[in-house]
Amino acid sequence: MRTLDHIEREGERFLTQVAAMGLEGIIGKRADARYRGGRSDAWLKFKTDRTGDFVIVGYTAPKGGRAHIGALQLADMVNGSLVYAGRVGTGFSDAQLGELKAMLDPIARREPACDGVVVSPGVAARGSATILDTASTTWVEPQLVCEVRFREWTPDGVLRHPTYLRLRDDKQARDCERQQWSAPTESPVEADNEAPAETSVMAPPVPQTERTFVISNPRKIYWPEERYTKGDMIEYYRAIAPWMLPYLRDRPVVLTRFPDGIDGKSFYQKDAPDFAPTWMRTVPIWSEDTQRDIRYFVCDDVESLLYVANMGSIPIHMWASRVQSLEQPDWCVIDLDPKDAPFSDVIRTARALHALCESIGLPNFVKTTGKTGLHILLPLPALSTYAQSRTLGELLARVVLRELDAIATITRHVTKRGAKVYFDYLQNRHGQTIVAPFSVRPLPGATVSMPLRWDEVDDSLDPKAFTIRNAVERMERLGRDPVRAVFEAAPSFHLVLQGLAAQL
Repeated sequence: MRTLDHIEREGERFLTQVAAMGLEGIIGKRADARYRGGRSDAWLKFKTDRTGDFVIVGYTAPKGGRAHIGALQLADMVNGSLVYAGRVGTGFSDAQLGELKAMLDPIARREPACDGVVVSPGVAARGSATILDTASTTWVEPQLVCEVRFREWTPDGVLRHPTYLRLRDDKQARDCERQQWSAPTESPVEADNEAPAETSVMAPPVPQTERTFVISNPRKIYWPEERYTKGDMIEYYRAIAPWMLPYLRDRPVVLTRFPDGIDGKSFYQKDAPDFAPTWMRTVPIWSEDTQRDIRYFVCDDVESLLYVANMGSIPIHMWASRVQSLEQPDWCVIDLDPKDAPFSDVIRTARALHALCESIGLPNFVKTTGKTGLHILLPLPALSTYAQSRTLGELLARVVLRELDAIATITRHVTKRGAKVYFDYLQNRHGQTIVAPFSVRPLPGATVSMPLRWDEVDDSLDPKAFTIRNAVERMERLGRDPVRAVFEAAPSFHLVLQGLAAQL
């Protein structure tokens, strides 16, 4: 074991110097803590934000009440070619948006001036690495350069957490070379038997923010028939967290709070209250309805999950996209809602959709909603948009309904559906949420949304069988979450659309 150098004081100055060197950040350790293996709250990571100059290659249309421009499409130079680098949609004033649109409209062009994304060495993108959002983008000549602050590069080769800073009138597109992106793929070679030079550093000891809170009214009855308490629900979320958190990390969540249990009044909550602890992660997202930023909770760890549960949040709903790329969902969701239809028709519809997806090479995963329906999750290639996701869902629905129009429908109006399964693909849009896997539902029995294997989707399936009393035991027995692979699958839209065309 080799002890690394460390600095005991001047942590802020040290972080400033690290940022100037282009490094990712520093690590701080509590001075009196022992060195132990595994994760520990004795260590803190301090990341540096980076800035870079990028060529504006297009802009997306604004949504709702926002004026002029939705987001700028960016690119920079990689090995002599202009390559897509992602989009930036924050940091603008209304006046800046108007000025930018006036400058960009006269230089509009039909096709993008850049290539698709490039991927970091040794990292596979989620699908095609050349997808560009041409449907909602106005492309422009690569003449204007802007400065952007960002956290880091994603494995898919786009900016993470970008914020617009200013235009760079003094810089040309050819000068915007991509910096600090490619990571070395080999370890440093040792010369003779001498140890390589150490570059790791340890930051000074820092005061710890205690991630604690008081669990209020743990004995309050939330499910009267079963006598399940608020404390029972919180302990369930604590136990299921290892399986649930991979779905929640980096995603805005929407809460439905039941302060007096499932028989009491309830209300939705998107905006984090001012009294939320400083360690609780939130992300501001512009709302067209309220014309202001809404601070969404993000549950990245056990403490965050338990904090929102302690607020009386029984179900937890999540976005399909992450805070790093809010316009790019990770999956397309098909919600099979039976309403007045028998659950056997839900099973039949789900099996037909599964067979179709298998025939066209589209990975597909299924979970219960915790109520009476099923969610089918379909992974998307990198940089897919909500519009593309919704179109995929509609195409699949129309193919399935050619066979099952007697028991399923895409008619949205409830009174016009009849006793048919509603094949809902319209949930694939910005800001729309689905109940998270393993989330509890405010229903008798304290049912949960449970990931399933496809061989479990048959006439013996009872979605009410999965509750806070048996969900953890089931997952321990299964060992592997059957839906978790939705993050790993990499479908090809080209091959999927070819398969659908053949079906039609």
